Amino acid sequence: MAERIREGLSSGDGEIAALPTFLPPPRVEESGRALVIDIGGTNIRAAVVETAAGGEVRLDGEPRIRPLGRDWDSAREFFDCQADLALSLNPPAGLPLGYCFSYPSRALPDGDAVHLQWNKELRVPGVIGNRVGKLLREALERKGYSVPRVRVLNDTVAALLGGDLLFRRRMELETFIGLIVGTGTNLAAYFPAARLGERIPPESRGMGPMAVNLESGNFHPPRLSPFDDRLDAGREDAGQQRLEKAVSGRFLPQLFSYIFSGRTGPPYPDTREIFERAGAPEAEGSETARLIVNRSADLVAAALAGLIDTLETETKIGILGEGGVINKNPEYRDRIQKRLAELLEDDPGRPDRFQLLHRENVNLFGAAAAVG
Repeated sequence: MAERIREGLSSGDGEIAALPTFLPPPRVEESGRALVIDIGGTNIRAAVVETAAGGEVRLDGEPRIRPLGRDWDSAREFFDCQADLALSLNPPAGLPLGYCFSYPSRALPDGDAVHLQWNKELRVPGVIGNRVGKLLREALERKGYSVPRVRVLNDTVAALLGGDLLFRRRMELETFIGLIVGTGTNLAAYFPAARLGERIPPESRGMGPMAVNLESGNFHPPRLSPFDDRLDAGREDAGQQRLEKAVSGRFLPQLFSYIFSGRTGPPYPDTREIFERAGAPEAEGSETARLIVNRSADLVAAALAGLIDTLETETKIGILGEGGVINKNPEYRDRIQKRLAELLEDDPGRPDRFQLLHRENVNLFGAAAAVG
């Protein structure tokens, strides 16, 4: 993992894309309000976020949430749906927009991002190759709402920035990792802009630490099982997102069904059922579920250890974990901590090298921090 991250930082052509975001750590002395939209693997959320000097953040009312469909007829339908949800908040006029777009995209220095590919089994025609911030801004403008600026980032980078904003001063941590283990999986961290070399324009090379979206779900772990290989071979995206297919909530039920019953198509159990079976020795398929869940946590710990190796720091690292798989299953989270501590030769009970963190709505706070 560490080797692939270093390759990604230098070239961006391998399994780890290491996409620069042009986003520095958030500045806690700034205050303001922002409209934020978060489109993840399961839901679309919208909220108005207030930030205050010193890093205090809060939601202005409850966020609006709607389930995210898998298949859409057009890009216009897709972005209009998000605009409608945001405007149902009746936001004050002229707020900047923080857009948490949780799909592989290439960030641009002006704050927008070009969509690269769909994953998590979502499909929307007419989006790949286009600026997603521009498409969302146009959808809002069609409905009479103008935004002065848009900043696009993905959920992992939003977790990184949000965790930094919330915990840096309070816990005296100096650097952070954003970790997603939910419908999909990904990692993000700060790297000096100079480590990305010619991949960023000359005017950005001296900016210091920059959030980097690793797109680590595409990493191909060595020694996956024949079950993983055979199931992957039948998919449209065979060979891609191999780590994600081995650890995330979208794919664990499919892997369980294939190993336990030989089924390669739906219906699948939901992710919650896999974790319930894993924790109930008397349940049918309990051992299979337990092995799949434990391997998922071990692979996440190994990926984190590889990333920490590339950060080249001895300071304690805050790891902001987001996603239903890690945050709705305490035993899974505890196993990640234990395995990561073992890999780092640290104390599993009170590790000195890292701390696993969580805060509700951190992606919304991170998106607001990004837009300034």
